[in-house]
Amino acid sequence: MNTKELDVFLKKYTQDELIYKEYYYAKDDKKAYKEFIKNLDRELIIAKNILIPEVNDFFTYLPEENLFFNEKTTYNIFVTKHYRYTPTFNHKHAFFEMLYVYSGSCKQNIGGTDIILNTGDICIVSPEIEHSVSVFDDSIIIDVLIKKSTFNDTFLEVLSDENILSSFFMKILYTKQYNNYIIFKNNNSNVTDTMLNILIESIENKKYCNKVLDNLLMILFAYLLRDEKNTVELPNELHKSTKHMSSILTYMQSNYKTVTLEELSNNFHFTVPYLSKLIKTNTGHNFKQIIQTIKLNKAIELLTYSTLKIHDISDILGYENSTHFIRTFKKVYNLSPTEYKKSIRK
Repeated sequence: MNTKELDVFLKKYTQDELIYKEYYYAKDDKKAYKEFIKNLDRELIIAKNILIPEVNDFFTYLPEENLFFNEKTTYNIFVTKHYRYTPTFNHKHAFFEMLYVYSGSCKQNIGGTDIILNTGDICIVSPEIEHSVSVFDDSIIIDVLIKKSTFNDTFLEVLSDENILSSFFMKILYTKQYNNYIIFKNNNSNVTDTMLNILIESIENKKYCNKVLDNLLMILFAYLLRDEKNTVELPNELHKSTKHMSSILTYMQSNYKTVTLEELSNNFHFTVPYLSKLIKTNTGHNFKQIIQTIKLNKAIELLTYSTLKIHDISDILGYENSTHFIRTFKKVYNLSPTEYKKSIRK
C-alpha cells in the first residue's frame, strides 16, 4: 500500500460510519429519527458493537486485556481509525491513547478541558483519565493505543534520557501527580511520514508487524523530541521534573531484581539520605515502594499475557520465594496471583 492508496482507504466510509452518520442527522428530525430506530438492524448493531445508545450501552472503562490486548497477542500497539460521527461519550482506559489528526480537525475533552486538534497534531492521553472525542464531519482521526503494562520493557529507550516525553511517561508510571495529556502541534514531514508508515504497517499486518510498529513508534518519539521546544503543549507545570529523575527511575526499572538504595546512590554519586529524599519528593513514594510497583506491574503483565506458573513468575521477579511474592501481591490487589489470573480469563 502506498500513501495514495492509504488516503483512499481512510476517506472511504465504513458501514459503521454510515450508520453513525445517518443516526447523527436523524436526531435533528423527529420523524427521521423514529424511522431510523424502527429500521435499525439491532442484531448487526450488537454484533459489531456499534455505539447507538438506544441499543448498545456505552463502555466507560476499558482494561488493557479487553478488546485490544489479550494473552493471544504479542502486540504492544493497536492502530485504528476513529469512526466519524460516533456519538460523543466520556470514557477512560488502562492504556495510553495517542490521537493523530490525519486531516481536518476534532474536539477532545480531557478531564473537563476542551481541546481542538488540527491536521498534523498529535495528542497523547494518559491512562485512567476521562475523555471524549468528537468528529462530526469528514475529518480523519487515527487512534494509536499503547500498552501501559509493557511500556517500560518495550520503550525503555525513550525513558532513558532527560526530556519532556520521559518526564511525562515516568510520572504516569511511578507517581500520582502527572499531566492528563501532552500535545505536539505543527509537526514536520518526518513525523507525518512516520505516522503514515505506522498506518500502512498496521493495515498490511505482515510478518513481524508487531516489531516494526514498536520501532516505528520509537522513531516517532525521537522526531517529536527534536522540535519539542517549538511544538509541545502541556496543561500545567507538572513536567518540570528534577534533573536525573528519569535516569534514576530508568536504572531502577532495568535493575529492579537486585538494585539497592546504596548501589543506586553510588551510581549517581549521591549520598543515600539525599537520594532517598530526592526520590520521595519527586514521586511521592520511597525506594522500596517504587521497586515493589515495578515488580507488581511486571507480575500483572506476566499473569495476563503468559502461561508461566506462579513460582516461575516469582523467580523472574527476583522474590526470595513464591510465598513472599503471593503475600505481597495479595496485600496490594486483595487477590492472590492465582485468583487474579482466573479473574481476567472469565
